[in-house]
Amino acid sequence: MRQTLCRLLAAAALATAPAPARAAAPAVPAKTTSPMDTARKALDEVGDMSYQNKSINDVINDLRDKAKLAVTLDPVVYQFGLDPNQPTVSVNLKGVKLKDGLRQALAPFNLKCGLTRDGLFISTEEGLTAKQLRQRVSVDCDGTAFSTAVKQLAADNGANVVIDPRLKEKANATVTLKLEDVPLESVVRLLAEVADLSVVRMSNVLFVTTPERAEKLRASSDGPTQPNGNVVVPFPNGVPGGPPALGGFGIAPGGVGVVPAVPAPPAPVEAPKEDKKP
Repeated sequence: MRQTLCRLLAAAALATAPAPARAAAPAVPAKTTSPMDTARKALDEVGDMSYQNKSINDVINDLRDKAKLAVTLDPVVYQFGLDPNQPTVSVNLKGVKLKDGLRQALAPFNLKCGLTRDGLFISTEEGLTAKQLRQRVSVDCDGTAFSTAVKQLAADNGANVVIDPRLKEKANATVTLKLEDVPLESVVRLLAEVADLSVVRMSNVLFVTTPERAEKLRASSDGPTQPNGNVVVPFPNGVPGGPPALGGFGIAPGGVGVVPAVPAPPAPVEAPKEDKKP
């Protein structure tokens, strides 16, 4: 009887005792948005874009306000005859993405726009490609899957890196490489080399594939980018929308063009004088 009473008292004490505190579940970290994702989202906003006799700088300033984004005009365009302060932009677009409206506004000047780590960059096509692919980056890969490393590089810097889907598991080869302050294109090429793969450039796209396929594509591909992405080609009519030029510089399709000066007429050639005999 006494043992039974003791058991009942012990059970009652346990029932009234406070429950032990449970460890709090670890908080799930909030998903952070990268600056590049924020910039892409801003440029995808749909709205109206109307400019009448505005300058390129007016358009750029309006874009900065709308997208809350850093926008840089390549200084090279100042050196070759294009005045960004002239009122030469007239577009009236309804319900367009901000990036598409900007591209249409820049098209008459043979200018392109694209994202880089520092914001939106406006230049010639070759200038933009060089800017995107020659951004200085650092990597520290230690047994990282190749596809993971290059996709992260592309996402963080606005570059176009395409991995051949036929590579399948080859794209997941682990790579170990540490580089500091190297052009992005060089990093992708070195990472590919470590993974026994190859890279060919097609305009602003780095295409990663097998060495065999890369060799077949090389004849129709572009070479590595150069520090100065502008191509010098004849553009005899000067700046689009401006007066014809006889000499100087002009923005040419696909790059910066040097307008050839009219050659001076050749100096008349005097006939040799005959010696007179006495």
